[in-house]
Amino acid sequence: MLLTISKERTFIPEFNGNRNLPASDQIVVKYRAPTIETKSRCRSRPEVESHADRDGKITGMHIRIDRNDKATVSELLLSISGAAYVDGKGNTVQVVNAHDLFAAPIEFEPLMNEIVKKFDEELDRSEIDEKNSASGSAS
Repeated sequence: MLLTISKERTFIPEFNGNRNLPASDQIVVKYRAPTIETKSRCRSRPEVESHADRDGKITGMHIRIDRNDKATVSELLLSISGAAYVDGKGNTVQVVNAHDLFAAPIEFEPLMNEIVKKFDEELDRSEIDEKNSASGSAS
């Protein structure tokens, strides 16, 4: 089986009513298609915690997988267009990459959270998305 899978993907965040704006004014996020290696760098191995009583009966089993939001954004984010703010000196500051996003005012945290959520969905997906693949050769 030969799959064609885009190496770059795009999404339009909902942040601050962004999807309701004209296309020319929207924030657009471009990101790398995740790989198995990317997932392994952004996620810890599952840790299982449980308690056993004196009879060996296991109770309170809990599986924990740590997520590193900053690593996820740094690994996958290629660019952001259409995001900017005016700083205290009246200068327009563009938010165009992960570094800019991390340095942006706290008002951009909902945008970062939305980007992280989208990237987490991509990292957790393990089946073929028909919208992002087609038969043919790899891109």
